[in-house]
Amino acid sequence: MAALRSAVMALLLGVASSTSSSNTSNVLMIVIDDLRPMISDMEPERFGFMHTPNLNDLMKDSLVMRQSHVQEAVCGPSRTSFLTGRRPDTTHVYDLFTYFRDVGCADCKTIPELFKDEGYRTWNNGKIFHPGLECGGEDTDVQSWTETPFYGDDAYNDGTASITMVTDEMAAENACQDTQILANSLEALQNATASGDPWFIAVGFHKPHLSFAVPEEYFELYPNETIELATNPYAPAGMPAVAYASWELENYDDVADTGFAGKENETLVDWKAYAERQAYQAAVSFQDANVGTLMAELKSLGVWDTTVIALVGDHGFKLGEHGAWTKHTNFDLDTTTPFFLRVPGVTDGGIITQALVEHVDLMPSLAEAAGIPLVDMCPEDEPWLTARCSEGISVLPLVTNGAATKADWKNASYSQYPRDASSDMPIMGYSMTTSDDLRFTAWVEFDYSTNTTSWAMSDDCSRCGLELYNHTTDADENMNLAYHDGMEDTVAEQFAKLKAGWRSTLTAIPTTAN
Repeated sequence: MAALRSAVMALLLGVASSTSSSNTSNVLMIVIDDLRPMISDMEPERFGFMHTPNLNDLMKDSLVMRQSHVQEAVCGPSRTSFLTGRRPDTTHVYDLFTYFRDVGCADCKTIPELFKDEGYRTWNNGKIFHPGLECGGEDTDVQSWTETPFYGDDAYNDGTASITMVTDEMAAENACQDTQILANSLEALQNATASGDPWFIAVGFHKPHLSFAVPEEYFELYPNETIELATNPYAPAGMPAVAYASWELENYDDVADTGFAGKENETLVDWKAYAERQAYQAAVSFQDANVGTLMAELKSLGVWDTTVIALVGDHGFKLGEHGAWTKHTNFDLDTTTPFFLRVPGVTDGGIITQALVEHVDLMPSLAEAAGIPLVDMCPEDEPWLTARCSEGISVLPLVTNGAATKADWKNASYSQYPRDASSDMPIMGYSMTTSDDLRFTAWVEFDYSTNTTSWAMSDDCSRCGLELYNHTTDADENMNLAYHDGMEDTVAEQFAKLKAGWRSTLTAIPTTAN
């Protein structure tokens, strides 16, 4: 593995010396809300029907992490996690109301701050951090940016319609929020390039988050007769009740009017499910076009060959699978989302890896790819007190070993999700996907006042539970094996591995601190 890192560093240094006297690169980071890996070339056997030509083109120049998991499948905690490079049990952010700088991680550096500290100009365009209480009442983490943030206005999300086909006439009066963000991002790229200063520009697109307000032309890509519904519109057999959630969609009037309330094994009526899936697909293609415009602008400005690009989703999304919609669970559908890293001269031609990757790996990866000082691994004790560190590792060695099997990299990736934080029996669900294609989750007692976990699984914990899915035989996670006869030893082994935690996966992998 050390040889791999040396090879990558040689590639990076060679590219940097040929393109920049400072041996650093500019960075464009694109964050897309609620994006499942529904990209035609990413999973052609499942999603070949998707119209995503620009994302396909970016894949051809990128390291594509096919199995990257977020650390919590909801916007705010996930973004806080990957933007600080730390896991929720370090940031202490588990909800949409807590600001990481108020709960012990006050001096934790963010990805844009790393670049700001190295003299970069840093831009926030759109949704990067989760706005509101999770940013101390602001729309972003203000200290991360040198330039005035831009957010745009959303005229189409008043809680009544989950779907809006935005016509040209409507857009002329009220442009979609992401259209506004795109326009401001193009202007930022132009100004940044003209300045001659190094820059880090973050672009955060809202769709395909609800509501699905999307230009009409993208709906036309998916005729009604081409839409297919989920083949497993039911909860997994043997699933503990605590594992299930279907929130958000039923809050819209047009969905509530159908009688759908998001209960376990309740199914949204077919005609509405068809419409929601069509709208989600249209929203993905809308973002594909926006990404294509950004790529074209980089080339037009002459900075394509000197710009590192990262594209990530903040978590996945259910579209009727298990009868559920949106996120808020530890199912693989919710924790898996795209992670592309494009490094000029290094990832040319594209590399798709099946290695287990985590979104906390984004921070050290970007630092290494752009040529700024590497990011050390956070200490095990009180990691929130160390300002500049990460709990992920750089994925750059996968460039020279992109065909590596899962066993050649991390042997597990980790996620978590809270339940009932304000109740008499607060729970945390800890989940991992393993290199031997198992998905194991333990729902255990958790004290949110001290941020401590009890792994006792006592008989008194009526909400505790276990999940075990074999992705080799059950990729859709339809059968929970945790309570099946003969699985006792496997469950005990996976429980011990989950309890040992993410640091135990790194014993064979050098971090950027090594």
